[in-house]
Amino acid sequence: MKKKIILVLAVLLLVVNAFSQGNTQNEYEEWIPSQEEFTSFDISKYITPDIVRNQLDINLNLHSNYSCSSGDSKYSTSEFSNSTFTGNIASYFSHYVNTRKKISGFAIGLSFDGDYNSQKRKWTFTDDNSTTVNINNNVRNISTSSLHLDWSNRRYFSKSIFMDYNIYSNVSYNFTQNKIEKQSEDSNQKQKTFFFHFSPQVGVGYGRIENVEDARQAIYIVNALSKRKVLTRNLSNNEMLELSQKISTVKNKRFLDSRLHLIDEITSVDSFFVNNNLLADNGAAYFTTLYDMWQYGALFSRKSGYEISFMARPYSVYQNEKNTPIMRNHIYNSNQYIISLDFSYEKPFKLNWQHSVAAGGYGGIYSNSYRNEQTDNNYTNNTDKVKAFSAFANYSLGYYPNTRTNIRVIAGQQMAKSIYDYDNERHQNTTSYHSTLRANLNYYFSPNFRVAGNCGLWYTPSRNRYKGYEGYYSNSNYFSSLFNIQLIYSIF
Repeated sequence: MKKKIILVLAVLLLVVNAFSQGNTQNEYEEWIPSQEEFTSFDISKYITPDIVRNQLDINLNLHSNYSCSSGDSKYSTSEFSNSTFTGNIASYFSHYVNTRKKISGFAIGLSFDGDYNSQKRKWTFTDDNSTTVNINNNVRNISTSSLHLDWSNRRYFSKSIFMDYNIYSNVSYNFTQNKIEKQSEDSNQKQKTFFFHFSPQVGVGYGRIENVEDARQAIYIVNALSKRKVLTRNLSNNEMLELSQKISTVKNKRFLDSRLHLIDEITSVDSFFVNNNLLADNGAAYFTTLYDMWQYGALFSRKSGYEISFMARPYSVYQNEKNTPIMRNHIYNSNQYIISLDFSYEKPFKLNWQHSVAAGGYGGIYSNSYRNEQTDNNYTNNTDKVKAFSAFANYSLGYYPNTRTNIRVIAGQQMAKSIYDYDNERHQNTTSYHSTLRANLNYYFSPNFRVAGNCGLWYTPSRNRYKGYEGYYSNSNYFSSLFNIQLIYSIF
């Protein structure tokens, strides 16, 4: 299985690599480095001016699978088929503001998920006296609708000291239907689940991480124009900074009417080159190159800086599950009080590489209550108290070979410890470790349409120790892998 995943990912990388090179060779050799005129301009030191960003994404994901098998022996024959279809459509809108005094964001997302699975089994048993046929059909339908809201605010009291306050909320509804057809009896079990999650957060911190993709786009533009030999001279670092600031500022107007705003953006950047007498030729080669680099030069987020923050993160979860025709209702409440310490570090390296480090830890108290309602009006109430502690560290290396392509490799490790108090004499002590190795690939066919692929390996061993259960213990080791490809279209 691992070899198949690695082989498929390698083929995908080669195809995307060849396609991107073929596209760029029609206009200029984007993959071949140009002269070293602009390496002295350090994008990691870029400071973002006041900006406003709006984005709306639509993500459609479809997957289908069918398999069948048959077999026979001296006394029996068997037939089996399995068909699966899953689909997801999600819409996501975000509004982002970044000034020297505040960084704020508002995001709202709506998604619909569907999952259909059908399994059919048929066994035929034959002996000298009789023939027995056993048929079992199982159809399972799952549909989920969810809405989530994320509102964040950060206020800076000085250059590096800030206060954070955020609100996150999520509401979802799930319907599951499981039909089983047997010769002896049929069943049609339905389950309806309502889920609500609400979490306010407040804290303080030190440091600042800047968005520097606009400075990288400025280098893309000037580098491409230099290759086309339409510039009269090399730009100084101050001129590169001025161009980067202009790029960031003009994007503030970017919203739904993309055609008119694209005209305004290209006109604004063109005026910079004209006013500074930088153009030896302002013909088709200049404008097509400028247009291309403007569309593709800042598709990927690039960041620089560090932050350390101390946060209080209480949150509440409510879940209500109803089952019919077998009446079994389940109500779940969870209230959690957590404090955390987090550190983030971002560093661009030689323009095409990005180092990212994240580490932190948290500890808190969880109070979980369960209420089960049975058909015979019997009620069961349980309340668990949990103490939890966790620490994690992640490192990722990003590679940006050209304007359309990004490859990232992520390695991470997490340790979590939970203590479940059942009563004064009994408790459960659980320690788990979570190791991760992942790779992501993004390639843009157009500024609004991209293919995203990712694969990963996860390993999670868990060790459970118990007090009050006469030395009983349990251990588990969990390994999983993933390979996924998506097509994503952004409206604006």
